[in-house]
Parts: sequence; C-alpha cells; structure tokens
Amino acid sequence: MKEKAMRHLSLLLAALVAAGPALAENRGVVIANARYRHAPELADADAGAASDAMKAAGFRTVAGADLTVKDVRQALADLLRPDDDPGARIVLLNGHFLHGGSDSWYMGTDAEKPDLVGAGGQGVPLSMVLDLMKQARPGAVLLLGLDEKGMEHAAGLENGIGPLTPPEGVTVLSGPPAATSAAAAALLQPGTSVADLLRADDRLVMAEGGDAELVLVAAEAGAGTAEAPADPLEADRDLWAKAAAEDTASAYRGYLDRYPSGIYSAAAKARLDALGTAQADRDLWAEAAAANTAAAYEDYLARYPRGEFAEAAQNRLTELRPAPVPAPAPVQPREPEIQQPRQAAPARQPSQAELAESRLNLSRADRVTIQRRLNTLGYSTGGADGVFGSRTRSAIRGWQQRNGYAVTGYLTSAQLGTLRSQANAAAPSREQQDRAYWQQTGAKGGVRNLRAYLDRYPNGIYAQNARQRLAAAAARGDDAPRGDREDRAWARARQLDTVQGYTQYLQNWPRGEHAEQARQRRNRLINQGQLGNGVIGLDTILRELVK
Repeated sequence: MKEKAMRHLSLLLAALVAAGPALAENRGVVIANARYRHAPELADADAGAASDAMKAAGFRTVAGADLTVKDVRQALADLLRPDDDPGARIVLLNGHFLHGGSDSWYMGTDAEKPDLVGAGGQGVPLSMVLDLMKQARPGAVLLLGLDEKGMEHAAGLENGIGPLTPPEGVTVLSGPPAATSAAAAALLQPGTSVADLLRADDRLVMAEGGDAELVLVAAEAGAGTAEAPADPLEADRDLWAKAAAEDTASAYRGYLDRYPSGIYSAAAKARLDALGTAQADRDLWAEAAAANTAAAYEDYLARYPRGEFAEAAQNRLTELRPAPVPAPAPVQPREPEIQQPRQAAPARQPSQAELAESRLNLSRADRVTIQRRLNTLGYSTGGADGVFGSRTRSAIRGWQQRNGYAVTGYLTSAQLGTLRSQANAAAPSREQQDRAYWQQTGAKGGVRNLRAYLDRYPNGIYAQNARQRLAAAAARGDDAPRGDREDRAWARARQLDTVQGYTQYLQNWPRGEHAEQARQRRNRLINQGQLGNGVIGLDTILRELVK
C-alpha cells in the first residue's frame, strides 16, 4: 500500500516540478474533520485558531473542514509544490484514524466501514504524509487530534494511531483535538519549542524519535531584552482564571468566544449549562409565585424537586390545599333492607396516551432505566424499582412540560429517544472519568499517584505519560526506598508492561505485595495475544499460569 501511494506521489511530483522552480516558503495544512457520515461526531475538532495563526506567521496555508478523502488528498498535495529550499512545515489533522498492518490512515468523512485492503481508498496513509514533510527546514511537526469514540470498521483494522516511524526532522504529536489545535497555534509563536507545548498540556504525547527542542518560528531579533513567556498557553489560562473567579454566564461566554477550543472549553460549557439550569429554576419559581396556585407549585416541584425554592413551594402548597374534612359521626344500624341489583359501573377507559405507552411493551428493566434517567436529569421518581407510581408519573409530567411535549404523564417512543439522549449527555463519559481520575492522581506527581492511575486505566489517555514518568523515577532511583528489591522489581515489571516482565517478577516474588496484581495484568496481556518471544520462554509462562 505504501509503495503504491509513493509511486502515485512520484508521478505527481514530477508533473509539478516540470512547472518550474518556486521560492522557499513555510507551509501548513489544517484539516478538521468533525462530522462523519458513518461515524460519531468528533468533539472540539475546530481548528480555526490554528489556521489563523499559520497565516499570521506568514505560512502558506491550506485549510478545510469535514473533507472527503478526495479533498483531503487535494489539500495535502499542496506540500508537493516545488520548493528549491524548503522551509518549515506544520500539518494538523483532527478526525478519525484507523491502523492495521504497518500503517495508519487519516479517514475522510465519507469513509464507511473500511477493511485493511480498502483503507487506502477511504483514507490517507500517515506514512505518505510523513514522507511529504521530511525535507522541511528547520523541521516539521505533524499534529494528530483524535478522541476515543472511534468508527466502525471491518476485519484487520483498529481505531486509533498505530506505531509510527517518523523520518529525521519530523516530530509527531498526538492528543485530543482541543489540545492539538491549541498546540498548533502556540507553536507558531516566535521562540516556542515542542518542549514548551508538552509542558503546557500533559494531554499531548510525542512519538518516539521526535525533537523536543525543535522551534519552527525563531524568536524575533532583539527580543532578548524581554523574557519570552514560559507557557505559550498562558493567555488561555489567565482568561479562564478570570472567568472562574467571576463565575457568570457572560464571563464563560467571553472565554469561549476567545478560545472556542481552549484548554478549558469543555469546563466552560459545562458551567454554562449549570448556570442555565439555576436560572431556569428561578424563572419557573417566579412563574409559580405569580400564578399562586396549587397546580403551579406542583409543576415547579415536579421539575425541581430539590430546587432552590422547593421548601417554599411545599409550604405554599400546604397553605393552599383545603383542610381535611372531619370524619362523619357513626350511623346507627338499621334493619336490613333487601337490596335491588345495581348496574355495574362502566370500566375506566384508558386514555390515548396511556394506550400509546402500553403498546411500547416496556419491561420491568426498561422502566427501571427510564426512572434512572429521569433522576439523572433532576426529576425525582422516588426510587428506581420499575413500578410507575404517582411520583414517577409526576416526574414524567414535569419532564414533558419542560421539553414542550403534551403533559400526559405517559411516554411515547419519540420521547423515550429524547430522554435517553439527554441522560447520556448529562452522565459523565468514560473519557471525562479518565481525565478526572488523572487530575486526582497522576497529575499531582509521585510514584504512588502514577501507579494508582495505571491500576485503574492501564490503557487510558495518560497511560503512556504515566509510564514515562515512572521510568524516569526508576532511573533516578527514587521510585522505592533504597534496598527495597521487591518494589524495584515491581516498578521494572510495570515499566515493561509485558507478559515476560510480570512473569519475571512472579518468579522472584511469588507471594509479594503485588503478586495478585501482576497475575491479573499478565493474564489480560496473554488474552490479548501478547505472549511475545523474550528471554522468558513459553514453557516458563505456562508453569507460572498453573500455580
């Protein structure tokens, strides 16, 4: 596949060279693919700030968004234009990636369940992109932005980026789209190095062989009298600090207007949603207080059972409801009378809304799920037992009223879909949980915190970062007390993270402090087919497995 792509490139290059020489120039390509036809939408993929920064820095810039594979190839072909003395090169690709065999592909938005044979027809091989950048001087940087959602594919492929072998002079950085977009813009500030980017955002990972000291835009002459900023994202952090201190919707909107893909864009959006909910609570209470009826207060409590004014609404309801009628005096017994047969009262006819919900054939498990989703969105059902009683019906009515549906207390199929989407959006994703746990552990530094993160997320977003830090700690000799051989052996096994490494640890410490954890991790690696052919043989591993 790679040889075939290179043959095509050679022909195109020959045709362009024939057109005549061109002056040396710095070049950049920015592609932000967020909306795929057959794959989940990519969050925070916008790269407009990076494109603007390239143009401001004097780079010849080709930029596009949501491109098919044909358009992606056409944009990258700009790197083939003749250049007798190539300048710097920077390429930013945000979108979905697949890898298999010996290559990885950046997929066009028209890709549909590709397989290993057809991946080259629906995406662009990264080996080709790297080859287009290798002549750059003083160097080139390829930034790859991706998330964990992935896309559907056939046999022979996996989501994500596989091992890359960048040519000399090309540095590859990968991470979430928001991080790569911000890094591309920051790298174009005079005097900013790749190392500055890595220090500013620990979500970025540099591929093996990269040059951390690479500076694409040299510091301006005479700038030595003023100290360059240590953090290229300092302005982003400063504006976020001001917005958080003010804690108002206008402050967070101001941050997002300035940094739509900034470091804290997700947090700003979440806080805006929270502030919007609080304002909606106050607005609905104002409406209920103005109406001053039992129905209005009941509607408020159905929407905000734990709202800011819930206690006041309950008190006002108590005042408005009529006092209970005293029980009548007991009636003196009479002589029995012969009762004439009475006509049975007609059975209650179910409403159309009730019949529509009945036709959904909701199981007990389905009802439990619906109750949990209502609770997640703030509509209390009094528990999740699968029984739709008065509190669940009241919660459904409150949700329907808030979302503009007819208030019936019974759900339709379309409403179930909306409820599911809202609850999924409100629940924290696995990526958010991963990032939150990193902030609680690994981001604080220290061997214990880094190990705690890897124990929960061995293949997490920051797993490579954590292992690199543990390796550095082991090299310094500060990962365990001097003389503590078992801890050093465990640190070595975690650093290698191979079947052989954990087996070596278990041979020396079969009842050690980390023995059970070593066996579990080794078994997972074996199940993944990573037996390897290292120093320890297969027969040794099998003997350890039967212990």
